[in-house]
Amino acid sequence: MSEFSRPSRDFDRNVSKGGVLLVYALYIARFFTGISLLAGVILAYILRGSSVGVERAHLNWLVRLFWYDVAFIIGSAALFLACFMTEPPGSSGPGQLLFLLPIGIFVVWNIVLLVALIVGLRGFLAGRGPLPERFRALAE
Repeated sequence: MSEFSRPSRDFDRNVSKGGVLLVYALYIARFFTGISLLAGVILAYILRGSSVGVERAHLNWLVRLFWYDVAFIIGSAALFLACFMTEPPGSSGPGQLLFLLPIGIFVVWNIVLLVALIVGLRGFLAGRGPLPERFRALAE
């Protein structure tokens, strides 16, 4: 058998590794374009079926982060709507400060998401799981 006709497991491994890096890149691009997160989760679902080991753990974590993000966006929007119903624009008073609550929650969540993505990417490049050992229960 020649060298070119042999199936290569290294090629599959590199494609899987590159796919996980692409998903991380799409998730990080979410902070600049909202639609890239949707493309990233679709790619993560596609790649998750054929991946194993560390790649699978990272793809599972990325899918979970997507659903956490959806929950926080819906929760922040609902809280913002509740604040809007309580204290409509144009009125004055301390109730206007209520609008800072959903905005603050959304900002804090985005910071937590960015840190989780950076820590996960560093772990992936080092060949470890998506989270440090003390937070391993969150990824399972």
